[in-house]
Amino acid sequence: MFTTQSKLRYVVVAGVLALLFVGSVAIVATHRAAADDPGDPALRLAQALLVLLLILAVVLAWFAYASLHDDLNRRTEVEQALRASEAKFSGILEIAADAIISVDDRQRIVHYNRGAEKIFGWSAAEALGRELAFLLPERHREGHSRHVHGFGSSRESARQMGERREISGLRRDGTEFPAEASISKLSLVSGERIYTVLLRDVSDRVHREEAERQLTRAVAVLGETLEVPATERSIVQLPLGWLADGAVLDVYAGGPVLRRVAAQPADPRLAAALARLAERSLDLDSPSRVVDVLRRGTMEYVADVSDEWLESHSVDSDELERLRAVGMRSLLLLPLVAREHVLGVLKVFRTDSTRGFSDAEMVIAQELALRAAFALDNARLYETARQATIARDHALGVVSHDLRNPISAIGMCARALLSATAADDTERRGLVTTIVDSTELTQRMIRDLLDVASIEVGRLSVERRSVRVTNVLERALDLFTREAADREIGLRIEPVADLPTVVGDEERLVQVLANLLGNALRFTERGGAVSVGAQRLDGFVEIQVRDSGAGIPPSELARIFDRYWTVRRNAPKGGTGLGLAIARGIVEAHGGRLWADSAPGQGSVFRFTVPLG
Repeated sequence: MFTTQSKLRYVVVAGVLALLFVGSVAIVATHRAAADDPGDPALRLAQALLVLLLILAVVLAWFAYASLHDDLNRRTEVEQALRASEAKFSGILEIAADAIISVDDRQRIVHYNRGAEKIFGWSAAEALGRELAFLLPERHREGHSRHVHGFGSSRESARQMGERREISGLRRDGTEFPAEASISKLSLVSGERIYTVLLRDVSDRVHREEAERQLTRAVAVLGETLEVPATERSIVQLPLGWLADGAVLDVYAGGPVLRRVAAQPADPRLAAALARLAERSLDLDSPSRVVDVLRRGTMEYVADVSDEWLESHSVDSDELERLRAVGMRSLLLLPLVAREHVLGVLKVFRTDSTRGFSDAEMVIAQELALRAAFALDNARLYETARQATIARDHALGVVSHDLRNPISAIGMCARALLSATAADDTERRGLVTTIVDSTELTQRMIRDLLDVASIEVGRLSVERRSVRVTNVLERALDLFTREAADREIGLRIEPVADLPTVVGDEERLVQVLANLLGNALRFTERGGAVSVGAQRLDGFVEIQVRDSGAGIPPSELARIFDRYWTVRRNAPKGGTGLGLAIARGIVEAHGGRLWADSAPGQGSVFRFTVPLG
């Protein structure tokens, strides 16, 4: 085989030889003519010119050959680079995980890469030459053909497909899958067009997004109740449909036996089999894998639940038959772990042997188990708190009924002894006075505890009627007039304009103001001042209590309304730490609010509002 360069070389050599031959013949002819007529100068000149032309032709032929040789070398290099580029591009197309398919104007497949083979299931040999439509579901074929024709006649060179609707592909086995696709076109010199489609299978992403939506819904469902039985039923029911065909929850409650809760799927046969399985509780000495997962606290996946596997993890033949009736084919055992404690094991399974759990589904299942664990833990904590509240309410009932009566009797007897004791018997009068003060403090503490309990459960008694604010101010002030005088503290009502009536419970409002005044007097040094005032606001009356005390540090101001909180560690004795919390509860029960403004060294101002009548 001759190469192009070899052929060119032979052509040039032949041309040069032909010129030499023609030139030689011409020179010989002119030489003979000159011999016949030696005196003719024209012949001599012609002979010389022929020699020069022959030399010039040889030189030009050589330059032409060299130029053509260089051009051919460059062309060879370009062709080699083109072949290398095509091979590289073809290799990229072949290793791409996405489907890359090219079609002609008639939408017949002219290129079909390995990614397309994996996604659709058809080999390249089977797909080449066929219309692209056979890779689409029937309902999409006509619309897709119009889409390609419209794109071909447009000025666009590329377009994202599926902008207005979803795109689906059709596998060889007849199953559909969601996809994303884009299309580009190439116009050839002949006027024909080549369309290239890049298609990606997004099944995993769609399934993951759906699972995340289901997980979000599950979290919302788990937050609907704090009852332990309802929470357990929700946990075992949530995986059905989107993650598993059935589920069983084995709950650990501290004893040797796990409590079993079964899901209720729509399939009546499976529902009956699960209900029958739930009739038997699980013992911690059982060979069941549930016990192992409960102890280890780690997930376990059984891809193939064979009959041998069931037999090796069953207590007896009866349990084996119940497990066989359920029909599990793949199984996930998920520990419910909250606060480093395993609360139980959620067992989710599928009955289709062709559908195991993927890695992404296992991650979602573990997320579901984590949320379920915290929901169950919260429900248990709520149940514990509720039981504690019931016990506390019972204890407070005993306190209010069985202790207040004898304490009242002690106080009455002590006051009687005090009135019967001689004025000059200071020692005895001091002892009896201490008893009277102690009984009053005990009664106040009992009242505070009962009020706090009532506020917590929303049962604080408030009798609403029209109340004059000045009456509340005067009654509260009268309670502390003597104490203020004994401590040389100025106690007064600031001048107020005519105030409208408010709606509320006068006794409770006096209690609020008394708590604020008592605190103000306790934290005001001898010789200080405490005042009470009021003013009208939009829809409310605001009542203020001012003192000239040491003030409250900003870091502690936000906590002064917490129960049992004391601002100053050197505060005067005798307080229960509940006064401000009770006052806030009473004010909020009236529809108002209570707050404080204070700064160290500048005293404090407590304000609360009461709705107008």
